[in-house]
Amino acid sequence: MTETMGALMGLTRLDAPEREEALEAFYEAHRDDSLIVDKWLSLHALAPFASTPARLRALLDHPSFSLARPNRVRSLIGTFALSNPVAFHSADGEGYRLVADVVLALDPLNPQVAARIATSFRSWRTLEAGRQGHAKRELERIKAGAGLSRDVYEIAARCLGEA
Repeated sequence: MTETMGALMGLTRLDAPEREEALEAFYEAHRDDSLIVDKWLSLHALAPFASTPARLRALLDHPSFSLARPNRVRSLIGTFALSNPVAFHSADGEGYRLVADVVLALDPLNPQVAARIATSFRSWRTLEAGRQGHAKRELERIKAGAGLSRDVYEIAARCLGEA
């Protein structure tokens, strides 16, 4: 498995059809193993491409993914937000929108995991102006969320420098 994961990790950095084919074959071979499916989701989350947020949005609807399963959320969205700076900090702000959408949807189900993922916005002030604007807008949207938990509200407020 170590060799297979190493090979797949290398493929995640290639923008080629073979990447998707290999990832899909890996999923089909291991779809019944929960821990390996988590690794499969993480591999998708690490792809350093502008198309990664759209791919992750599609995976939110995958039969193996559920917001009610914290390990799945951490594998897909946590890995993306905390370990993929290229795609998370994309200039168009789509990475920030994706994470904010998931934080807001996840908060009623699991505020602790939602808050942990929201910490990915902590460094927004160190970014260039365009990215700062996108990140700040998403933090403000999170903070203004209806029925927001105290955990997520505190993280958003701290990131915005209000707490």
